[in-house]
Amino acid sequence: MAVEISRAPQQVEAEVQKCITAAWDCQSHSFMGSPETVEANLVALPDDLVQRRVYMLMIQGDDRAEARVFERFSLEDTDGTVSTWAEGDLGELVTQITDVLVRNRGVHCPGEQVKATITEERDFIVEGPSAAPKTAAEAFCGPLAAFKNDKFVQATVMMLC
Repeated sequence: MAVEISRAPQQVEAEVQKCITAAWDCQSHSFMGSPETVEANLVALPDDLVQRRVYMLMIQGDDRAEARVFERFSLEDTDGTVSTWAEGDLGELVTQITDVLVRNRGVHCPGEQVKATITEERDFIVEGPSAAPKTAAEAFCGPLAAFKNDKFVQATVMMLC
């Protein structure tokens, strides 16, 4: 037997308003240096940023790179997925995402616009669902640990929607 959950019009309206607000408040945070310095900066990001529905972490190390897309299907979900792509280099990925956000100009869901663009040319592996990170440290320290032996890393966090 299927159970259908309906939401009150006020709840749906509140979710739509949050999405509209997020479309006009995309953020990019970039940190460079030793893995320890970058980690300290990542964990200092406000934890409310990882309460977004979709956000990304991109890390460039000495000889490899990784991008992760964290996604919950609604803002209230406690579970989410993580899509991962790895290569030797991020290439123009950060610039490509920035261009998508600027062209979008807050009109469409930025998370969906970015995902559509980056998955056209890259094969992401989707993991989950699992518990969505509650803190910046929980979201970003695990992926960064794979780069702990690198001399210099760059990590960019993109807050989408």
